[in-house]
Amino acid sequence: MSTPRSQPPARRSPRVIGGLVAALLVTAIGFGLLVPLWPAVTVDHDEDRLAAWRTEAFTLSYIHSIDGLPIEEDLRVTEGELVVERTRLKQFGAGMGHIDGEGQGRADGDWWVVDDLERDIGSQMHLRAGATRIDHRITSAEHELRLSVCLPGERITISAARVSTLTLFTTPDDPACAGYTYQNEEDS
Repeated sequence: MSTPRSQPPARRSPRVIGGLVAALLVTAIGFGLLVPLWPAVTVDHDEDRLAAWRTEAFTLSYIHSIDGLPIEEDLRVTEGELVVERTRLKQFGAGMGHIDGEGQGRADGDWWVVDDLERDIGSQMHLRAGATRIDHRITSAEHELRLSVCLPGERITISAARVSTLTLFTTPDDPACAGYTYQNEEDS
């Protein structure tokens, strides 16, 4: 009586293994490019994305429409929310200044600074960009978007977001407001 011989284990061909590795690699790259992984600030006008910055801190600055002096508001993204950390202004204008119980006010040369505000304003902020003399700007350590230059009088939405790597690479980042040449009749 003969004893059954055991068969050697089946070996996968190098082509099959290479194909599986390639498929896994393509899936991983696609995942990394398309899934919103990065905390960011996005700036939109209507349906157009003006900027997507991988940053957790930015400054909104403008010239006060009544007293004509500059104002800077420092914001950060925390857990998907926009939080006002600090305001800097040259003089208390209409609606500006230190509110009792909110932050700590102090003089800093010609500026009045209110630190430690910790004012949560939600995941989005809407503003209407002022005329060019108002000079609405959004800046981060690496970027600047001059809204009054390209979209005076237009509604802008600033959002705390998570964006994909692909979004970071494909969203124009242009100080001239992503190529907008909008002209408001009032500023002509």
